[in-house]
Amino acid sequence: METKGRSTGATLPIAENKRKPVQRGEGDRKTIREDRKKLLTRKSAPAIRESYIQLRTNLMYSVAYLGDSGCRVFGVTSPNPAEGKSLTAANVAIAFAMLGKPTLLIDGDMRKPSIARLWRIHPKRGLSDLLAGDTCQVFDVEGIPLSILPVGKVPPDPSEMLASAAFQDEMEAFRGQYAYIIIDLPPANEVADAQIVSRLVDGMVLVVRAGCTKERELAEAESILTSAGSRICGVVINDMSLKPSGKYGYKYGYRYRYKYGIGSKK
Repeated sequence: METKGRSTGATLPIAENKRKPVQRGEGDRKTIREDRKKLLTRKSAPAIRESYIQLRTNLMYSVAYLGDSGCRVFGVTSPNPAEGKSLTAANVAIAFAMLGKPTLLIDGDMRKPSIARLWRIHPKRGLSDLLAGDTCQVFDVEGIPLSILPVGKVPPDPSEMLASAAFQDEMEAFRGQYAYIIIDLPPANEVADAQIVSRLVDGMVLVVRAGCTKERELAEAESILTSAGSRICGVVINDMSLKPSGKYGYKYGYRYRYKYGIGSKK
């Protein structure tokens, strides 16, 4: 997959544990366990922290035209499943929380939620319950001002819930409570959820996997989002080899090893 002429938010190289790229349709329990080890922490190697600081900075610059005040909301999606969007969303949220600003990570993937499993939390109620008129559980992460709103019960009508006036009202309320909000969303080429939510965010981040995502799939995702009026802030490329090959040439390159401790319930 080439990205000639396209703005790239960050390039995330293959992790040092040499994990093979996830195959589409593969069971994800092992993936969740491996991704949990990659959650960003202040004890991560300097190169790891720097990579997400750079991505965070790129996102902040991308919405600088909005001014310095007010909450900033970013959606994170991918063209297809198994391209690393949920882990990227989690680490972007951690990076923003490390600024000392209250940050909210929302699991908006109500079809295949993974944020709760990634953080080892067991919610009885979450976003879907909130939108149905019930209460929800928001979990706090120890050590940083990061809160997590999981999906809760998986609803039969995710698109309708995300398109509802209730979701819009809740997002307005969240904007008044947090400095940054990151929303993990389903793959843009699979369902309409990311397209629906794009009208409520300041920018969208597309996550792709090197050697897996095809150029036409990325172009399709971009077309779907921009047709809804979405502002795409950049493309994050996962599992990028930094060895010179002539096939890929990008401005950013970082090396990774991750470790994180989960926090307490609000």
